[in-house]
Amino acid sequence: MGEAIASKLVGQGASVILVGRTVERLEKARTNVLQSFEHNNNNNDSNNSGTMEIRGDQVGIFSCDVTKEEAVVDMFNSLDRTYKENGGVDLLINNAGVAINGETEKMSGDAFSWVMNVNVVGPFLCSREALKRMKSPSKGGGRIINIGSISAISPRPDSAPYTTSKFAVMGLTQSLALDARPYNVAVGMIHPGNVMSAIMSPEEAARREKEEGFLRPEDVANSVLAMASMPYHANVLEMTVIPTRQPLVGRG
Repeated sequence: MGEAIASKLVGQGASVILVGRTVERLEKARTNVLQSFEHNNNNNDSNNSGTMEIRGDQVGIFSCDVTKEEAVVDMFNSLDRTYKENGGVDLLINNAGVAINGETEKMSGDAFSWVMNVNVVGPFLCSREALKRMKSPSKGGGRIINIGSISAISPRPDSAPYTTSKFAVMGLTQSLALDARPYNVAVGMIHPGNVMSAIMSPEEAARREKEEGFLRPEDVANSVLAMASMPYHANVLEMTVIPTRQPLVGRG
């Protein structure tokens, strides 16, 4: 989803910074984003609908563990120095997430804490630092989008750490929206349904494909773009995007 979101934003002319722990994975993601942009541009050429150029610095990477407070502060300070002339951060997408599933009575406290640190503490730290910059009178506002899950609406069995974290992100989103609105900073949350991911086993992926269906990462990216394209005075507090076949509501 992160790559798809970045590709969609770059395609609209945004400068994007990809953040993660591993430099090698970030470099691969950057290459994928650039290749996706070039592919879309080639399609535009064939349709005579025009193209746009991409600058060399339009897709950057930054290695950071978002669960570490000092690392997050250092990252934002570094980005301030690098992108000061461009006005600094306007949009933050909190997309990092992990999941551990299993029987509650067998779940360790360390496993539970790890999921909470990545899925909740990380978005809080990044949002705090972004808000510090977006609230500046010279900025005129900003936007924070948290990627949640329909697990915050309807949990699956044996998913206590992940489900709890997504409920917490929903609370974080509403608290941030309240605290940020005096500064014209809009904060919202997108709840995706099934999206193919490495966090699920091949067997579970096959079951969901047969019974529920999957969103494409591009579907979530389009939802992010729709929210990000709105003026700061308008906020989508929550958006739920699911496969048409996914049984979230009703009796079936």
